[in-house]
Amino acid sequence: MGIPERREREREQRRREILLAAWEVAESRGWSGFSVEQVAQQAELGRATVYGYFESLQALVVALAQEALQMLSQRLAATSELRAALDVPVRFAQANPAAFQLLFAGPSPPRQDFVSPELERVRADASLLIGRLERLLRNNGATLPEDAQGAAAFVRGITLAAAVVPELKASTTLRWRWQQFCLGGKVDPPEQDG
Repeated sequence: MGIPERREREREQRRREILLAAWEVAESRGWSGFSVEQVAQQAELGRATVYGYFESLQALVVALAQEALQMLSQRLAATSELRAALDVPVRFAQANPAAFQLLFAGPSPPRQDFVSPELERVRADASLLIGRLERLLRNNGATLPEDAQGAAAFVRGITLAAAVVPELKASTTLRWRWQQFCLGGKVDPPEQDG
């Protein structure tokens, strides 16, 4: 392995360390307290080093959103059973609250660093990804709106409500009853509450 390859590998490792530090800041401080300074401090780097990898706070946030979308996509791809698929957004929100908020809720109060065409594209892709559960629902006999856009919105409503309503998020049984209610009995009952 030559020097250019080693440098590229080291650069990718440093980028990864910055992203991990950024997730730690987002989880511990929330998006309202998120800053390059906080990320640099968490990564034990100077601000200039972070800016050497991400040209702006906005670019760092977009990279985090892309990573969150990839995590969500992998979780959805790993399941084919209806009830498990409907629970993916809930489990994702429980395991990665900052990632879920970045993709679906945004920071509260809104910040300019969290508004960009690139970030909106990633959020739209996340929304489409959840909406694609529509095919799985139709294959299981669920009655959904006929138009694709309406069906995707219906599916997003069912899954994302379960991820943000505290009672639905906390109880597998209640979440199942919610899904049953919305889908007209097309979801198998859970094996246990959790």
